[in-house]
Amino acid sequence: MNASEMGERYYRLGLGAAKGRDLSAALRYASFASMLDPLHGGAARLAELCRHELGEGEPVLEQAGLLVQQKKWKAAARALKNVPHQSVRLLNTQGCLWALAKRYASAADCFAGVLAKDRGNRLAAEALADLGRRRTCFWRFF
Repeated sequence: MNASEMGERYYRLGLGAAKGRDLSAALRYASFASMLDPLHGGAARLAELCRHELGEGEPVLEQAGLLVQQKKWKAAARALKNVPHQSVRLLNTQGCLWALAKRYASAADCFAGVLAKDRGNRLAAEALADLGRRRTCFWRFF
C-alpha cells in the first residue's frame, strides 16, 4: 500500500469520526491524511472545517479578556455568549467561566454543547463529571 492509498484511508476514518461528531479525532485523521498525501484536497478541507468548529486560531475577545482579569466571570461568559459562531473553544471557555461564577447549570449546558459538537473532548467530559459530583448545587436546577 502506498502513501496515497494510506492517506485515503485516514481521510475516510476522518469522515467517519466527523459524522460521529468526534471533531478532535476527525482533525487528527485528516491531518495524517494530509501528511501522507499532501495533494488530497478533501483531507485539507476536512481539517480546515474541523479547526474552524473547534475554534483553533480563534482570537479571544479583548472585552472578555478584560472582564476575566477583573474576575467578572458572569459578564465575561455573557460577552462570549454573544459571539455568532459558538465554537468548541468558546463553549468550553464559557463553561469554565460559568463554573467560576458558581452557575453550574449554565456551565453544564455549555459543556453539553461542546460534547454535542465534539464527543471526544476530554475537557468537557471531565468538567461535566466534576459538575455531577456537585449534586447539591448542580442537580437542584433540573
